[in-house]
Amino acid sequence: QLYREAPVTIVREGGLVEGVVDIAFDTADGFVVLDFKTDRAEGEVRSNYATQVALYAEAIAQATGRPARAVLMSV
Repeated sequence: QLYREAPVTIVREGGLVEGVVDIAFDTADGFVVLDFKTDRAEGEVRSNYATQVALYAEAIAQATGRPARAVLMSV
């Protein structure tokens, strides 16, 4: 199963975090959640992007009850 531009929501620190997953797909070991970035992010910006995709994976794991792995890709 492949999901593109899938909306996700998760509650974090008493607030609602919403986003749109670029691509997620189901494997025998759980979901792989991909987020694509087209800029040359470094340092804090790259760290923020990694946090973003990790939250997406966490939201998918909570919603499905299956493991989810976050992957940040720069293109």
